Amino acid sequence: MKAIILAAGQGSRLKPETDNLPKCLVRVRDVPILDYQLEALESLGITSCTLIVGFMGKLISQTYGYRFGNLKLDYVTNNRFSETNNIYSLWCAKEYLADDIILIECDVLFDRHILKDLLNNPGRNAIVVDNFKSDMDGTVVLEKGKFVSSMILKSQQTPNFDYSKAFKTVNIYSFDKVTMQDHLIPALDSWVNEGFTNEYYEAAIARLVEQSALQLVTQHVGSRRWVEIDTVDDLLRAGSIIDH
Repeated sequence: MKAIILAAGQGSRLKPETDNLPKCLVRVRDVPILDYQLEALESLGITSCTLIVGFMGKLISQTYGYRFGNLKLDYVTNNRFSETNNIYSLWCAKEYLADDIILIECDVLFDRHILKDLLNNPGRNAIVVDNFKSDMDGTVVLEKGKFVSSMILKSQQTPNFDYSKAFKTVNIYSFDKVTMQDHLIPALDSWVNEGFTNEYYEAAIARLVEQSALQLVTQHVGSRRWVEIDTVDDLLRAGSIIDH
């Protein structure tokens, strides 16, 4: 099992914090967001992590080098970060993806037990979700039994969309090696080769779910805490939500 962390974006909504720092190095309680994630991965026995960088990527690699405790770090650079979205960033790292992986976005602070629950999930492929709340924003899923029945990106959520049965994605996933090799990597290739480089990677996952090529088990966070840090308000809230 290896970890993949998406950290290429410019974090424009988090300005001025990201004027001179990549989002993952913005501090919560005087600790970079990325430290929390790497500490959680290392504490759970993960030994390899690939960081996909772009905006101020050299600063990230200079800050962490190639080890974080027992965690070996690799770097992949999306040189087109200013004109592409995270589907292209993930595609840039495809040589690292043909394995059992945990996929995390760099702006999520979370109780490490969420990650432990995910590692203990018996499903081959799983997605961490939470009950939808009115202040949440982004991709949601609908559920049938313990599986995702559909994934709806923000752009697909119409003004009259019914959120009462929707669950918010926490932007943490696990995928097994077979799924990566047979489905997700080919899907990324197809989307990028067709020019859809400014999409979210969730679009490719949503299509695979729709085609019944991918079964995603839902891993609910329950009472465990997390926060996605997109804005300065999120950053202010993060310090009171996350224990360290």
